[in-house]
Amino acid sequence: MITKQSENILLIILRCFREGKCLEAISYIKRIFSGKEQNLLGLDLEQTLKQLRLENDSLGCKKLNENARQSHPGWVELLCSLLQYYRERERGNAQVIEHFENLFKNTKWLLDEQRHEIYQFLCKQVVTEQCKIVQIMKRKANDPEAIKQVTDVQDKLENKSLQIFNEMGREVNNKNMQKFKLLNANQQMKIYFKAFKFDSLAGCDKVEIESNLLLTSPKQDQITYHYYKGRILIFDSKFYEASQHLTQVLQECPRTQKGLSCATQVLKYLIPVNMFIGRYPNKELIDQFKEYELLCKSVRQGNISGLQQAIDKYRSIWIKRSLLILMDQLKILCYRNLCRKVWLINDQANKIRLEQFQKAFRLSHPTNKNPSISEVCCIIANLIYLELIKANIYLNDEKNLYAISLSPQQPFKEKPGEIKWQK
Repeated sequence: MITKQSENILLIILRCFREGKCLEAISYIKRIFSGKEQNLLGLDLEQTLKQLRLENDSLGCKKLNENARQSHPGWVELLCSLLQYYRERERGNAQVIEHFENLFKNTKWLLDEQRHEIYQFLCKQVVTEQCKIVQIMKRKANDPEAIKQVTDVQDKLENKSLQIFNEMGREVNNKNMQKFKLLNANQQMKIYFKAFKFDSLAGCDKVEIESNLLLTSPKQDQITYHYYKGRILIFDSKFYEASQHLTQVLQECPRTQKGLSCATQVLKYLIPVNMFIGRYPNKELIDQFKEYELLCKSVRQGNISGLQQAIDKYRSIWIKRSLLILMDQLKILCYRNLCRKVWLINDQANKIRLEQFQKAFRLSHPTNKNPSISEVCCIIANLIYLELIKANIYLNDEKNLYAISLSPQQPFKEKPGEIKWQK
């Protein structure tokens, strides 16, 4: 039998919906999702659904009169779907995917200006619930077959989530609900990043070109969009733009515990990006993010060996943050700084023999202790092509020696800026 406490909370939720108190109803639903209403797990589901659908004569159900029910029938179906989904999720049942899809199918009718709060909550809940399903199933998996099933479920959930957002996106466009477009795009980008599907991100970050969308959307959605936009720009090696987006997020993070957590997440990406534009972290930041200590020190010094050591030591972290490719790009910057040191040691001379660079590379490189002149030529030629050095390589015919002719006006910029990988 359904307990009195559980019966009351279900009726309270329905009453809040009936009276248009969406925020209060959502607060109770959040308690269900967070597991604070543990007694719901022991419900007799069939009996509960009968009570919610007024299929019996219980006193509690009669409190919801037929007129109110007829005017708000969708709320009952939504809550029934939620209970079925919640119960199967906690059991670690693979069939939870079907309930997961049904739950959000029953929100289509909610896409209405008067009920935007419930849609907004459910939309944000998709990715969180997706992670919870996988965690619960992993915890309950006790054999190889069950573990394999969890992986399959995870892939299916990602696809279901994207289908939900695509369908919701069409509904939002049809009803011209501008304020939800950015929320929808943000949630899709979150799924793609979690699934490492970076090739699918291109379409999601184009919503900003719509008229005043970034200005008319809620502030929280704007901040989230700038975060994901900054991360996308990192893949395109557009470091100035990426830094601008991530810095804006950092500046607008509220000074609360949640805001500080958000700032910490942003700094994980902003620190390496800023290195490309000549901004290195101070001691306070290094103390907070120890994984960047050797990395920053090595890049500034042009220490290829130290950089490789930092990459290898924290490889699992870079992979988790999708920054491994960026670490390889930092090698180019490291070579540029090493060449600049050679230039400074030679009193900023305009012509320097490549043997000088060869000696520097020999001391700095972790594996190649004896680089040939051809290898040195190749590295410097790449730096010139990428516009990190203003110079020309030439061959002195008389002595058969390679040398580099540097620009008399700042051959090494103080701030390297963006590396132009493609011209």
